[in-house]
Amino acid sequence: MSVRRLVVEVDPSTVNVTAFCRQHGISTWFFWDLRRRYAREGEEVLEPGSRAPHCVANRTPAAMEDEIVAMRKELTELGLDAGPATIGFHLRRRLDEAMVPSDSGIWRVLSRHGLIIPDPSKAPKHAGRSFEAERANECWQIDDTGWQLAEGTEVKIINVVDDHSRVAVSSLAVLACTAAVAFAAFSAGAARWGWPARFLSDNAKAFRHSLAEMLHHLGIAAGHSRPYHPQTCGKVGGSTRLSSATSPPKTHPKPSRTSRPSSMGSSSSTTTTGPTAPSTGSSPPSSGTRPPRADPPTSPSAPRQQSTTSPSALTEP
Repeated sequence: MSVRRLVVEVDPSTVNVTAFCRQHGISTWFFWDLRRRYAREGEEVLEPGSRAPHCVANRTPAAMEDEIVAMRKELTELGLDAGPATIGFHLRRRLDEAMVPSDSGIWRVLSRHGLIIPDPSKAPKHAGRSFEAERANECWQIDDTGWQLAEGTEVKIINVVDDHSRVAVSSLAVLACTAAVAFAAFSAGAARWGWPARFLSDNAKAFRHSLAEMLHHLGIAAGHSRPYHPQTCGKVGGSTRLSSATSPPKTHPKPSRTSRPSSMGSSSSTTTTGPTAPSTGSSPPSSGTRPPRADPPTSPSAPRQQSTTSPSALTEP
């Protein structure tokens, strides 16, 4: 038995209404309101009614919808363009501009009245449509990325990624991207994962022609993206961008101030004459802290130390 049926059939004089409502998860207001409505309307109140609003505030008035449909038919009979923009232009000339809905609102009115015929050829092009292979080793993607090593050497990193699982099949750093090193990267990945059914690359000559010809003898098909459309090989490009984003930044060590030659052309090292004594011209620590000062001689009879330290080496950092 439903809760609504139980509410209208229970005798309030024999039960505790508050405990009854708490037990069935309803409010006391709903309990007494449902009984009053049942006395007026009968069995209809036992079925939940629609919760939709009786009036939609932003809905186009019925009179305006009739005007839009009439204008659509009028323009169609005259053989003119009857799109939402044209209908809105003519209605704004006849009626108050504030009363006429937008072009998208006119399109929704025409759709509700069945006056819009879907045409797939007019649908917007989805440039970012995603695709992937159905299983692993069905397709590999290959691409090369320029990179600079710590000492400044420019290299090419050849990355091979599985199109389905996006596993980094192989990665090889070389000085120049050629068909031979690309085939070596493929062979290294195949030694662990097996050969793919086909591969996908951009229009680089080493991939599209030379590598494709090498792999053709192994029964591996080749595919390439159209010119100036790098999104086709986006998986291998995305993995490269992720690895470069997570790698530490390329920093070059700054030369120490003590390594700079002085204006007099002397060396930064300290040369002492006489008995061995602590040097007063040692280079400052690499951490950037202030260098300690040399202690004065403990006795007046101590021989004077002659230092040839350059002025630039004694400059505080």
